[in-house]
Amino acid sequence: MVKRLALASATLAMVPAVASAAGTGNRDDVRIVLKFVKSDGAVSAPVRFDPASCRACRVVDEPLFNADNARETAIALRVPRQRTIELAFDARPATVRRVLLESGELPFRTTGDRIVVALPPLAQDAITAAEVATHIVEPGLVLRFEHADPARRAGAYATGAFPDLQRRAANVLEFAQRQVVRTLGLGEEAVKRGWGTIQIMGFDINAPHGHVDAPPHVHMHLRWPGNTGTQIGHYYIGADGLLSHNMVGVKGLNAPDRRFGRGETFTTIAPDGATAYTHRITERGWLEIADGRGRTCLMRPAAAGGFADGAIIQCPDMGEQRISVADDLTEGVLTVTTGDIVETFRYATDSGLLLSPAAVPASAPSVSVSPA
Repeated sequence: MVKRLALASATLAMVPAVASAAGTGNRDDVRIVLKFVKSDGAVSAPVRFDPASCRACRVVDEPLFNADNARETAIALRVPRQRTIELAFDARPATVRRVLLESGELPFRTTGDRIVVALPPLAQDAITAAEVATHIVEPGLVLRFEHADPARRAGAYATGAFPDLQRRAANVLEFAQRQVVRTLGLGEEAVKRGWGTIQIMGFDINAPHGHVDAPPHVHMHLRWPGNTGTQIGHYYIGADGLLSHNMVGVKGLNAPDRRFGRGETFTTIAPDGATAYTHRITERGWLEIADGRGRTCLMRPAAAGGFADGAIIQCPDMGEQRISVADDLTEGVLTVTTGDIVETFRYATDSGLLLSPAAVPASAPSVSVSPA
């Protein structure tokens, strides 16, 4: 393990600012974030936790853990570990249509101007309800697609110009990287060799549970088993929709960050010391990804507006492929076009939960009997 960590520490860089959790708590409680989804057209009304309903619970008062916007109210609490509890909140029941924990729905009942939420026993923190992202899972790969709703903007994006161009560029780059992972077989290699899982991500604009995900960027990192040693690159996107530089850090190591500018190659090292893949931002702000054998794919913008309007991928022994991405936040439809192939992903607009089928149904059992 020392050798592995030494190899990983050679590739260091930066993790974007993340607000700290509300202390470390104690072994007898866990943190939760509940999302109260507002009814369509409802006039905003406060939702407040009633501490009398759970004297052992308390509100998490860290910045950005609690939120309120036109879509929802998020409330963060510390609650007793592994206890079945009913929590009461002062609210206008008609203004709340769902209560979410993580990406799932919790039962609740109304009594006058109160909402009573049935909380299941929890053995660990459950704080991701404020995230609005769709997860697309493939062999050796997880793509987290963030839905950038201006109504939810918070943290570094709460004011000023909304990063629409950078968010659209991130959308394209996420799926362009997915296509390169498929073409080079990087996910299958990670599974076969027990390296962990490749994770492709963009950036949140709503600072869920204190994650101040700025400036705009994309990720593609190999999450090592156990996480420690994971080298996390942040490929920053400028106002022109092109990549400027990469800042990398290693999880679980007390080591300085490292910056990779245009023209410099960043190597992602696998747990066994092998080269998993490399990233290189070109002098023009484009992106190259190569596998451990040196097979290289180039991603370049499809139009003058940087990657916001699509990407063209060039890989060895194959023609060019154009990638475009459209996200309908109102209908919850994500459309990804790769050449002549159009994929449609439907998701819950409250949470980003993928609604489209993600697995092939099992075949029916055979009714035939082979002869003895």
